[in-house]
Amino acid sequence: MPTTSSQQPNDSRPARAAGATPPAASAPPASDPTRHVFFGYLVVFALICAIGMPMAIGLDGAGIFYTPIAKTLHTSSGVTSYYTSFLWGVGLVALPFMGKLLDHVDSRIVVAGSCLIITLDFLWLSFVTELWQFFLGAVVMGLGVVMLNLMAPSTIVNRWFAERAGFFVGLIMAFAGVGGFVFSTLGGWLILKVGWQATYRIFAAICAVTVPISWFCIRSYPKDKGLEPYGLAKFEADSGKGEADALKAEEGGLTPKEAYRTLAFLLIMGLAFLMNFCMYTYYIIPSYVDSLHVGEVWPMLGAMAASTAMAAQVASKLGMGALSSKIPYLGTICCVAIGATGVLILCYLGPAASAFVFIGAALYGIFHGTTNVMLPEFSEFAFGRAHYAHIYARISMAACAGNLVTGFVWGTVIHLTGDYRIVFTGIAILMGVAIVVVLLIKTRTKRTSLT
Repeated sequence: MPTTSSQQPNDSRPARAAGATPPAASAPPASDPTRHVFFGYLVVFALICAIGMPMAIGLDGAGIFYTPIAKTLHTSSGVTSYYTSFLWGVGLVALPFMGKLLDHVDSRIVVAGSCLIITLDFLWLSFVTELWQFFLGAVVMGLGVVMLNLMAPSTIVNRWFAERAGFFVGLIMAFAGVGGFVFSTLGGWLILKVGWQATYRIFAAICAVTVPISWFCIRSYPKDKGLEPYGLAKFEADSGKGEADALKAEEGGLTPKEAYRTLAFLLIMGLAFLMNFCMYTYYIIPSYVDSLHVGEVWPMLGAMAASTAMAAQVASKLGMGALSSKIPYLGTICCVAIGATGVLILCYLGPAASAFVFIGAALYGIFHGTTNVMLPEFSEFAFGRAHYAHIYARISMAACAGNLVTGFVWGTVIHLTGDYRIVFTGIAILMGVAIVVVLLIKTRTKRTSLT
């Protein structure tokens, strides 16, 4: 995607005077990676490190700590799972301000600062002795995780890449699943060997590495390094005049006020809430498996099942990222249906054999990787690109609300009943509702086919 006019160099050049010497044809543009390594690649590398380590451990690796911390604090894993709700609650409140922060503050300060917050919070969590201290750690964690998960990658990458920005955003976010896979497995092993307190400290040391990487490898805009966005010349050559492209976007898009009044907006908001409400499954996989006989026989099974779900999430993000513009509705429906099947397998067949635990976790992971890929696509299809950032920020607030509420609702159910079947069955039913909402969204957009 191209940057806005305030974020890219002025492309209106006066005509060259007659007889003037043209520039050398062999001189590559400033953003040409054939002359030197384009700095934007270092930006992508730094964001991969931030997403794959601090963000992945702070969010996707949280579930492996619920059971051991619950035992230490003499409570249930249903109560410690409220951690996720506190984390996302901060995001719901802070999200409207995070976009402004990225617009007015140096991006390397924002990203490096988020990594530092997560690093220091892991140290805090390693010393908790009371439940309120654990939840306070979740609140602080939310400040860093939500910025890295929802705001920083897409905002910064779209400034640096006029071409292939979607590919690089998808690549960066896929490392959330890679990090979740690696560190869930590593963390589960470390907890058994050295305890959860020492594991938090080891994770703090790992995340600390990303602070200097973010500081030295990220800049807010290409112009900060004397460069243009990657592929800007090719983008302009392919799309024609910038004015014509802007006009096309304006004609094809609704203003925020117009979008907020449409049924499509309410449906996409509802879908964002539902899909994130169902993502609670991942966070309780370790504690659920630990409660089973197969989990008692194989202590690492819960952490390995969570890692399996993360591996499936990576494949889902890469696959749906490639197909999102071709089969958005059919692809989403299939992924949600597969995820619901996985949840039911975990619930009703998982207790019988560890093989069913892995199968269920893998199928569920396909759904888990769909949300961050398809919701932005639905928003763009329905409302265009003219005011995409403003509109999708509101949709992201519904996603945060879903993550916030789900922990309290299902965590309370587990705490009061101790029956995970109620939770898994309820989530599978809500996934069915989400499929119906996807079909309704299709009827409110311009596409006429199921794909």
